[in-house]
Amino acid sequence: MTTTSPTPQKSKQRSTLTHPSGSAPLVRKLVTEWGAISTQPRSLRQVNRWNLPGGHIASLDEVLLRSGYGIESSYENADAFLFALVQRAAHDELAARIVLQRILPPLIAIAGRRGHITNGGFNAAFNEILGQAWILIRTYPVDRRPAKVASNLVRDTEYFAFVRNSRLKRLEVENWTDDVDEKFVADDLSIDPGIELALILHDAVKHGMSGAPLQLLMRLSSGESLDEVAAEAGVCVRTVRTWRSKAISELRERTQCAA
Repeated sequence: MTTTSPTPQKSKQRSTLTHPSGSAPLVRKLVTEWGAISTQPRSLRQVNRWNLPGGHIASLDEVLLRSGYGIESSYENADAFLFALVQRAAHDELAARIVLQRILPPLIAIAGRRGHITNGGFNAAFNEILGQAWILIRTYPVDRRPAKVASNLVRDTEYFAFVRNSRLKRLEVENWTDDVDEKFVADDLSIDPGIELALILHDAVKHGMSGAPLQLLMRLSSGESLDEVAAEAGVCVRTVRTWRSKAISELRERTQCAA
C-alpha cells in the first residue's frame, strides 16, 4: 500500500502520531478497538461522505491529526475541525467515537490523578470518566460552545465525574419551576446547565426512574411549559403541577441514590 501526503507537514504529523498504552484493561481495549476501525473500509467510506476539511481520508488517524491530536492547540483549523465532528456526534456513533479517541490522552491523565483518591483506583476512575465523556460528546451544546471544544469536553468530564455529585446533595429539586435549568449553573466553571440537568436525569434512569414521571421532567427541562403539557394532556395546569411534584420527589430519591 502506498501512502501519499498532500504536504510535508501532514507526513510529519502522521509519523509522530502515537496512541496511549499501559496495563489498564479498558485503555488497551479502546486502543485495540481504534486500531481495528481506523482503516476499516466501511468506516473510511462513512467518514469520507462527511466531506470534512482537508480532503480524502485514508485512515481515521488522519482525522485525529486534523482535529488537533498530539499537536499544539494553535494548529490551524484544528478546533473548527473538531467542532465539525462534535456536531455530527449527536446522531453519529462513529463521529462520537472519533471525538472520544481525540480526547483520550487527557482523560487518561485525569484518571491517573483522580485514581489516587477514588475507590478502585485508576480503573474505577477511568470507567466513570468514559461514561461521562460519552454522554457529553453526544450532548455537546454546539450552539453555545463552538470554540475550545477539546478543553471544554475534558474539563466538563472531570467535573461531572468527580465534582457534581457533591453538589447534588445541596440541590433542592422540590422547588423546580419552568426555569429549572437555572438551578444547575455550575459555580464558576461555565458548565452548560442543560447538560448538567441531562446527566442528572441520566443518573435517575440508571437507578430505575422511567415512565410518565421521567417523560414529564424531560419535557419541562427541554423548555415546554406547564400550560403546554396540560393542553396536550387535556387536563388543568394544577393537575400537571401535581404530576411534577410527584416526579420531582422521585427524582430526588433517585439522585440521592446516584450520589
